[in-house]
Amino acid sequence: MLKNSNQRSAPILSWVMIAAVVALFIWMARNALLQASPLFVVAAAYAFLLLRVFSVSTRAYMVMQFGTLLIFFSWLSVEDDLGIPAAGSWLLGFAAGAIGSSLSGKGSGAEAVRERERKAKDGGGFTGGIRLALVNAASVAILLGSGLAHLGFQSPTAAVTAVLAGALVCGWALYRFPPSALTRNVLQLVIPVEFLLLMMLAGNTGQLALPFVWTYGVLAGILLGGRYWSGPRLGEPRPPFSGQGTKRRKRKPVRKAQQKRRAQRQQKNRDKTAAR
Repeated sequence: MLKNSNQRSAPILSWVMIAAVVALFIWMARNALLQASPLFVVAAAYAFLLLRVFSVSTRAYMVMQFGTLLIFFSWLSVEDDLGIPAAGSWLLGFAAGAIGSSLSGKGSGAEAVRERERKAKDGGGFTGGIRLALVNAASVAILLGSGLAHLGFQSPTAAVTAVLAGALVCGWALYRFPPSALTRNVLQLVIPVEFLLLMMLAGNTGQLALPFVWTYGVLAGILLGGRYWSGPRLGEPRPPFSGQGTKRRKRKPVRKAQQKRRAQRQQKNRDKTAAR
């Protein structure tokens, strides 16, 4: 009975939280509500897609989580020019969409359970398919579209466009032709370091979009290079990220092994007693 009561109250609590977030947004953007509302709706849709659609792909889910913060900082950098609370609208819209994602499908009101693509095949790899390919393609389109929009609004110059294209190629090459694990981890550290360096360069040159287009390009390139996009392996992650290799043998539970040894000792003791 207590469990059923919790299940009934969970959707009500979610709707109350959504109403509170919407009320906070209306209060925050009261002077530019009409201009900020589309951004709030887009952010809510983004959160819903992230938790309900993009979550089927482990890599797309992780990359788009970074994309969430990147888009927030993008809006933060341009909201003075727009004259609206863009970053706050995005953050509140994302919160509303994240809460609302638990209200759809089975188990309405429960925490959204993230589906995973890691279903092992006979060879030890993971499955692909058109669904995973479409999810990753949509993620790439969102990242590139956001990068191009930021470039066009803030710094539509040839140098910034070259940085976006170069970042896309770098991210693609890193996952298309992966080096050793140590080298790959070191190169991945270059992404945030380059962001900080370009941020300082952007302040000196006035091309403020430089760090943002770099990160958008790298994230999109990671998704492009790390997956098969044609042929019978469409949608599968590329090695060494595909989990290919020998299967791990299941270890027998320790408790069962101890019970088996105890039974064997007891049987030996009974046999000795009967022999006497």
